[in-house]
Amino acid sequence: MSFGIIEVISLLLGLSGFGLQANPKAPTADQSLQYAMPDADVVMHFDAASVIPGNYKVLQNLPNQPQIKASAELSKMVRQMIGEIEGARGIAKTATGIDLATDLNDMTVFLQIVPQHDPNFVAVVHGKFSTALVEKVAKLGKGTVQKTGNGMVLDMGPSEPAVAVTKDGVLIAGTANLVRDRLADAWKAPARAPGSNLSFAADVINAKPVYALVMTLSASARDAAIKNIGGQNFATDMIQRHKQASFSMFHDGIGWTWIDSSKAGMESMAMMSDGMMDMLKAAQIAPRGFAKLVLGALDSYRGTDKRIDDLIRHKADLMKLVDTYIGDGNFKVQIDKDPKTNRVTARATGKSLSEVVPVGFMLPAAVAGLVTRRASSSMSPPPAIAVPPPGKGQTGPKKSQPQPQRHQ
Repeated sequence: MSFGIIEVISLLLGLSGFGLQANPKAPTADQSLQYAMPDADVVMHFDAASVIPGNYKVLQNLPNQPQIKASAELSKMVRQMIGEIEGARGIAKTATGIDLATDLNDMTVFLQIVPQHDPNFVAVVHGKFSTALVEKVAKLGKGTVQKTGNGMVLDMGPSEPAVAVTKDGVLIAGTANLVRDRLADAWKAPARAPGSNLSFAADVINAKPVYALVMTLSASARDAAIKNIGGQNFATDMIQRHKQASFSMFHDGIGWTWIDSSKAGMESMAMMSDGMMDMLKAAQIAPRGFAKLVLGALDSYRGTDKRIDDLIRHKADLMKLVDTYIGDGNFKVQIDKDPKTNRVTARATGKSLSEVVPVGFMLPAAVAGLVTRRASSSMSPPPAIAVPPPGKGQTGPKKSQPQPQRHQ
């Protein structure tokens, strides 16, 4: 299967519907932190409902896109790709009863760094779960299923993670003793004192990010990280100085928060934040300008190459790709400093995430890799040369005649 530049343009235009959606029912901090680990060094949060359902619908509708239907080879490749994804979805649903495209709402992971040991962790997932899931997972491997007052748990041994589902349909996985603690009838959501790890995480989650990473490293976690990196450098200085830090991705941009241990450190981080915003703008404007220069110069090469002539005929589509995947750098920037708490809060907001972060460059690269893979996989290896066995009238290979020697 071979693809030309027109098929690549068509595929990129078809993929333009993918993106992140605002979730009107985004999880609150109370929901996400109900089974939290209060002394976690790292908290990761993911709003799956903002990403999976909408993009899955776009994926399923991809073969109906006019620009894809126009190419038989491209349409075939897209349908085969969707078939592979649907196959994996079906296998997962058959084995566990969970539809990965519709049954996941959000996930929050709590990680505690333990020097020289595996980290302790708890992953809390909201979705369409029931205690029957635990029994189905148990059939796939080893472990003992135990019913508790607050749900059902699959215990796979003291050194192995455990999986549980509460009676109200919350999936909990992680370090075995931590999972069992959260299934106890006496379990209550941890308190969120002002300035604590969970209070900071609650502020981040209540801002309704699609993805968020929150770090509040303990003294032992800092020492382990600094020892692992080694030396005096920017990374070790950041680890030593920070009190709390977060990075968030939204459907319309990104943001981060930094709380420093000193005013000088806060000022340095504010300057770095301002510089990062400038770089994000440049990462949109410069490639956009370069693309316009290239498209404007194409006509000078008309007739020199069929591929260039194809590009010229589809110049409007190419410009549409530029508008779709590369922003103009005019997104809104807000950087706030709070000298009382040495806190820096930065937010970059556009109409979509791609107007702030040039994620569009990743998608064309991924498409190019997909097309290359599909093209290479369709190429069959050259046939082996078979030597037929001696048949009628054949007595075997002829003996080679001696060659006259050459005199030097």
